[in-house]
Amino acid sequence: MNDYYSRLRKRITTKFDRILNYTKDNLNLNPKDFSWKMRWRMRFDRNPLFVTVQDKYKVKEYAKRLGVRTAELLYVTDDPETIPFDSLPEDYFVKANHGCDWNILCKAGKLYIYKDGSVFIGHENLGPHNITRERCISICRSWLGLIYSRNEWAYKRIPPRIIVEEALVQHDGGELMDYRFYVFQGVVKAISVGSPSYRLHHETIFFDTDWQEFKMKAFGEGIPDQLPQKPKNLSEMLAVAEKLGTGLDFVRIDLFHTTRGITLGEMSIYPLGGRLHTPAGDPEFDKWLGDQWVLPCIHKARDI
Repeated sequence: MNDYYSRLRKRITTKFDRILNYTKDNLNLNPKDFSWKMRWRMRFDRNPLFVTVQDKYKVKEYAKRLGVRTAELLYVTDDPETIPFDSLPEDYFVKANHGCDWNILCKAGKLYIYKDGSVFIGHENLGPHNITRERCISICRSWLGLIYSRNEWAYKRIPPRIIVEEALVQHDGGELMDYRFYVFQGVVKAISVGSPSYRLHHETIFFDTDWQEFKMKAFGEGIPDQLPQKPKNLSEMLAVAEKLGTGLDFVRIDLFHTTRGITLGEMSIYPLGGRLHTPAGDPEFDKWLGDQWVLPCIHKARDI
């Protein structure tokens, strides 16, 4: 049985190397767009800071030290049975700190499977997504036993926890918009915008730091019919993103403009998991974005 798993691991590693276009003799033979460099990071980079900032619990303290607000932490545990449902507000989120889209929403005292929020758009009947407290506890327990991604090293190092935090509200009462800042060595180079409705319709758009749309010849996702307006506090958002991104060769900083001000959603070390033709799907843009990323000098893989 051990031989079987050894062979399986070797096949997976070899396949991953082919995707990465990696050879031991030369790493410079192929064009290196953003997704190539992301796969390089996944394969080689073991920066211990990744574990802190990818952890949805630990990143709160990291941001606090830098004077950046995060959603208020209401409870944290590694035992979902202890979640104090009766003493929590009517609206809040239950999340796993070591995964993506592992989210449960409590709205007006009722619990719902939330994931990325897209299921809540255009559906008046949310009954199919409603769950009991017992089901919530069961789901949380299953999350605690999972590793979100074995290809994304930091996730394997995050101590699993369940966090309960406030539900954020868009500053103008509309749909909560997710402003994603692509930060390279402490400098924002591009901004994409997301929301539950954008995710439902597989839409996104990229802007530069002056809120000018990047014109592309190809798209991995659609462009929204009505473009998002430039945030009035964009300069403040840029400053916050660059403060959080200082000290990292690349990180995506997701910010919200809420009723309580600029709030960090998450710091993403592996956005889109190195999938080919990401993040935009336009070869020229993806190559340009990759050119902004100066990889650290690491000569061999460690702790894969």
